[in-house]
Amino acid sequence: MSRKVLGLDIRNHSLAAVVLSSSLRENRVDAHTHIPISSAGEDENGIAAAFETLVQNIDIRGCDWVVSVPADLFSFRNLQVPFSNSKKIRMVLAFELEPTLPYQIDDLFIDFQTIDTVESGEKTALIAAAVEKSRLNPYIEVLASFKIDPEVVTVSGLPAALCLASQSDPGEDQLFIEIDEKSSTLFAIVDGQIRLIRSFAIPTVSSSRSQVICTQIQRTLAAFEEIELSDFQPTDLFITGSGLNDAKEAKYIAAKLKIPVKAVNLANRLNIPIETNAGYPWKQTRMDNALALALMEIEDLEGLNFHKGQFEVQKFLAKNKSQVVKTGILAAAVLVLLLFNVGVESYTLQRRISRLDHQITEIYKSTFPEVKKIQDPYLEMQAKLKQAKKKSVFQSETGPHVRSIDILNNISERISKETVVDITRLDIRPQNVSVSGNTDTFNSVDDIKGRLEQIGFFKKVTISSSNKDRSGKNVRFMIKAEL
Repeated sequence: MSRKVLGLDIRNHSLAAVVLSSSLRENRVDAHTHIPISSAGEDENGIAAAFETLVQNIDIRGCDWVVSVPADLFSFRNLQVPFSNSKKIRMVLAFELEPTLPYQIDDLFIDFQTIDTVESGEKTALIAAAVEKSRLNPYIEVLASFKIDPEVVTVSGLPAALCLASQSDPGEDQLFIEIDEKSSTLFAIVDGQIRLIRSFAIPTVSSSRSQVICTQIQRTLAAFEEIELSDFQPTDLFITGSGLNDAKEAKYIAAKLKIPVKAVNLANRLNIPIETNAGYPWKQTRMDNALALALMEIEDLEGLNFHKGQFEVQKFLAKNKSQVVKTGILAAAVLVLLLFNVGVESYTLQRRISRLDHQITEIYKSTFPEVKKIQDPYLEMQAKLKQAKKKSVFQSETGPHVRSIDILNNISERISKETVVDITRLDIRPQNVSVSGNTDTFNSVDDIKGRLEQIGFFKKVTISSSNKDRSGKNVRFMIKAEL
């Protein structure tokens, strides 16, 4: 079944949207657009006007929405907590962050993503992010005014970093930087995990931007090595963003940091076809994160989410109302059929039991005609049969009856495994048992006789004969035991 996800990347000066159709065969970009925002994104009217243009340019019907907002709104912290349970982490996270943030905790939205468990196994490392409610709510309110309830609201740049991390090789260190008009966000990726997020301001003047970016990256790497207590050596620096000016900037960063710089270009990297959109050409630096947003939802990549837990049951019911109704009707029909089937089987079984009870009663009457009053024919017949067996049992005066299989089993168990013996004949009669065979020596014959005497239901054991065979190598014997 196909699914449509709209990735909406909101920045301070623009928004980018990508509609990604996902099916079993492929992922495909059906539509995309990039729209400037007036008033530097601080005015809700500017964002609302951009949304008006968006819904005119793209068919949003049937889409699940995934949204990112500017990373410079957020504060990021690396923490360690003494447990791994997410509910416990969420309970103490506010108290852990409060001393490190210049805001009132009650005025913040907070989320986290786990990195891994520290080697001691007693602590869990995580990245926590916090944003002021007053700065995030305007975006949520504009979405709500267009009746849009997104599945995820996350940090810009993070979806692209998650996509890159999911494709990195084991043990590989990488850097990913997203350059916006006035800010940049840096992600450190270690062994397929995002281990550090930092957002910093950059100048708008082209001549000094590259130098500032390089300086900030070097400072971040130095701090990261202090946090991790390890030598972080990235093999590649991936770069994208609508603020990326030209190829010269990437070359300058590569030369300054002595790290190969590569363009992200997710569509080419993942072989995702893009439908041509007249008037809105695809530009990878502007569209990478919007595409990554949709991929994050489709591939179920876990990341920061500042909109989860809000009326999830109502959201699910509203979105899947028709499917829930159809499933309920089908479940009710199945339940009715099941109850009907149980009723039919119960009725059929009851009739069969009644028929068998009648047959037992008739057999009992014909077998024991002297019985006039019958209450439970099955139990009464069992009692009568036991009485008949007791009368017919005849026990021989020579002793108790012994089963042949028990005799054979006892003989087999008593003869030692080390004794070389070949039993050629076993003659079991009501009064005695004869055992004939071949063994290696006369001592072995005596040993066999002694062991048979230990069997409880043998009264007397004698060696009837023991002679050398024609070859002179073996001894033929016959032993007789009285029961």
